Amino acid sequence: MIDLDFGVVGWMHMLACLAAMVAFVPAMLARKGGPRHRASGKAYAVAYVVLSLTSLGIYSQQRFWFPHWLALAGLAVLAAGYLAVRVKPTGWRYVHLVAMLLSAYNLFGGAVNEVFLRLAPLRTIAGPSILASPVVGMTHGIVMLVFALLIAFCLLTSILASRSSPVPSADPAR
Repeated sequence: MIDLDFGVVGWMHMLACLAAMVAFVPAMLARKGGPRHRASGKAYAVAYVVLSLTSLGIYSQQRFWFPHWLALAGLAVLAAGYLAVRVKPTGWRYVHLVAMLLSAYNLFGGAVNEVFLRLAPLRTIAGPSILASPVVGMTHGIVMLVFALLIAFCLLTSILASRSSPVPSADPAR
């Protein structure tokens, strides 16, 4: 029913993926910049680094291939989001927001593949070639749409919030 033949690196990878997914939710829902957001964000970043590095050690195809490149791209996007917070260049909030959501899209997109590979009923639905399956492709399309909408919504609300915040007045009487 469920293929759990992971090996040690595979189990570490799976546990890091689950930890990142769990940490992602409070990081997204907590007040931005608050202690819960920062703690969840740090947990997410650490788990994401572990899942990316462990994925580089999984060679089910006996070669370096597409998922390995996605791990490297995910690390690059995560680093951009992390550095935006640390360096704080102009527009850093937008860079941080988009980078973190892109890393999460990479994480949840990988989960789609794993679910179709590991669960026998879904593997049957996907057909003989999971990589060419229209069902897997549509599922990826839905995940992509959700994250595109989430990015657009978060950017829009962030822009509107920054425009509506009061500008400090030079007049001390105000």
